[in-house]
Amino acid sequence: MVTSNLPQPTTTSSFRARNESRNPFRSATDSCAAVRMTLLAVLLLNSCMAFGQKKNRPELTGEDIIRKGLVRAQMTLSPGWTIADGNTNLYLQGDMEYFLQDKITLKGDVSYFLDTQGSGYLKHNHSLFFGAQYHMPHKRFDPYIGFHPGVSLVQAKNPTIGTAENPVEHSVSTLKVSPAISIATGFNFYVWRYIHFMANLKYVHAKHSTEWGTNYALDEFRISFGLGWNVNMIKRKK
Repeated sequence: MVTSNLPQPTTTSSFRARNESRNPFRSATDSCAAVRMTLLAVLLLNSCMAFGQKKNRPELTGEDIIRKGLVRAQMTLSPGWTIADGNTNLYLQGDMEYFLQDKITLKGDVSYFLDTQGSGYLKHNHSLFFGAQYHMPHKRFDPYIGFHPGVSLVQAKNPTIGTAENPVEHSVSTLKVSPAISIATGFNFYVWRYIHFMANLKYVHAKHSTEWGTNYALDEFRISFGLGWNVNMIKRKK
């Protein structure tokens, strides 16, 4: 038998094996690429699952927000109009409210007198109120009525000071605390779990006596509106 000394043809598998033996880093690179592709696929799958869960999350309802344990508060500039003379007063007004029950709340309200327009006789007219409110919520819309007794810290300007016809001793009255009451109505609209839009109309009744014998009626309508914050202090039972 004659044995041929010609070189044998090289197969694909042997060629690949020879290249891998010549380049040991190629197999490691291929392994790293496969790991990266696997991790990318896992991340995409998790993102899709998270998006699906968020999309299927039940919509936040008014009953989730407007309930026992809710605390809401706001602060705004509030104009007021005195009934006796029609002058416009400006207040920095803030309030805080706590829901004792789903429809019954306690509310504290403070107003700091900033200025009066026109020929107003008020120099100071700060007020503090505390009372109860009854709510009639419908979905996220929350109308209410409230009654709040309180006090006003009042000082009036003497409009006749310096005149020859009626000279007076005092240019301003003594700063006094006067009893006051307010009746309020308005609504809150809860746009998010922590934010709401509010509007409020309040009637305030109070009187102030002066050293020159004039008793001023401080009856006034005040309005306020703007954004407020809210948070539930009690976790809802499932």
